[in-house]
Amino acid sequence: MKKILVAYYSWSNGNTEAIAKKLQAGLQADLVRIETVKPYTGSYDEVVRQGQDEVNRGYKPLLQPLPVRVTDYDAVAVGTPTWWYTMAPAVAA
Repeated sequence: MKKILVAYYSWSNGNTEAIAKKLQAGLQADLVRIETVKPYTGSYDEVVRQGQDEVNRGYKPLLQPLPVRVTDYDAVAVGTPTWWYTMAPAVAA
């Protein structure tokens, strides 16, 4: 049996997290959340503006280390919300 990891980033309302958890359960995979070193703060509109600016600049935030070694897995599924027609900067990083 293959060893599978589901890694996801979710910021706002948890849609990506909910889908990642369903995928994890269906695949009997390990699950980890991707976290930025500096969390987004401010109102929803402020974070949306910051996120759009980051996508436009190709910014990749620093990430907290994952609690697992990705190389220990046969397959890795990565979940991301869509920010301005692409993946969130945290996942691009």
